[in-house]
Amino acid sequence: MDKYDILIIGAGCAGLSLAYKLIDSDLKICVLEKFARTKRIRKTWSYWDTYKHNFIDLESNCYDELEIKKEESVLLNCSKNKYVSIDSQDFDDYIIPKLDEASKIDLIFDSDITDVYKSSDGYCVESNGKHFFAKKVFDSRQTDISASLYQVFHGYFIKPKNNIKLKPKLMDFTEQNEFHFFYVLPKDDQSILVESTYFSKKVYPEEEMKQEIEDYIKKNLTRDYDVIRDEYGVIPMTTKEENSVDGIERIGISSGATRSSTGYTFLNIQKQTDYLAKHLKGIESENPMKSFRWKILRKMDHILLRIILSKPNISKSIIYDMFRKNNTDCLIRFLSDIPTIFDIIRIISNMPKLIFINHAIKSIFSKKI
Repeated sequence: MDKYDILIIGAGCAGLSLAYKLIDSDLKICVLEKFARTKRIRKTWSYWDTYKHNFIDLESNCYDELEIKKEESVLLNCSKNKYVSIDSQDFDDYIIPKLDEASKIDLIFDSDITDVYKSSDGYCVESNGKHFFAKKVFDSRQTDISASLYQVFHGYFIKPKNNIKLKPKLMDFTEQNEFHFFYVLPKDDQSILVESTYFSKKVYPEEEMKQEIEDYIKKNLTRDYDVIRDEYGVIPMTTKEENSVDGIERIGISSGATRSSTGYTFLNIQKQTDYLAKHLKGIESENPMKSFRWKILRKMDHILLRIILSKPNISKSIIYDMFRKNNTDCLIRFLSDIPTIFDIIRIISNMPKLIFINHAIKSIFSKKI
């Protein structure tokens, strides 16, 4: 029987971030991870640098400008708040050794968790036949949240055999009737991330998306290249979130940290775990996911998701026009979850009035997507 102050289930972005931020506390902590230490799923997290967090030194591939392309192109100037990326492998390589060295933190991989329940003096987690007791449990496991709409992405990291100069593309919309675009980021090491992304009712399988990526690369980039690695993922685009049960607190994606209309998650996890770490250390701060601004954005996301769900082809024009008609700083604040009230008014005023009002009214009487 092992006793702890804090037990964190899952060593993904949220679990590792929270544990790292508690290294300097007096709390005894255990992190239980389902997968083996050697079987980490490699991901790329990108965002605009609008928030000072603990892992800025891991950022790479800073972009001053992003292209949004439909029939014509719009250029988003990011010189004030650069668009940056973090490789999850660098993130793991930085945090995991520090947790291994921490005297009051146990990081346990290959943990087959069979039960989590409230006990007489806290909580108990059963894993691999052992019982772990803690005063507080944070659960970062992703549950199978059903959604009406999904963000499905499949990306190739390619190494061209010839020199290519290209602008990073945040969205290169296709002519399909679905909400579909390509995301293209040239990397510092001369590789290029080419990602096919759908906002769709259908969860496209990985194999089905490979051909369209290869066709896009050959048509728009190069015919002579090597594939270094690929990544595939499915994000429920939903305003639903898992509530805490019996005091077991959700963190990360299942707690609603993912911005439902965009899929951006990393900065929200940093804000959430900053708040929790301060709270556990007895430092007062505001919960960012309980703020009035967060609630307004969730309402707007519900309306936008309804529009994408019912009018996917028209939605591409709406999103393109959002970039075309609005001020860059306003857009970046809006997409980074820190808009002013004037930003929100400006974004709404540049939406197609009848479509927005119609779906805003419907969203009042409908369930969360």
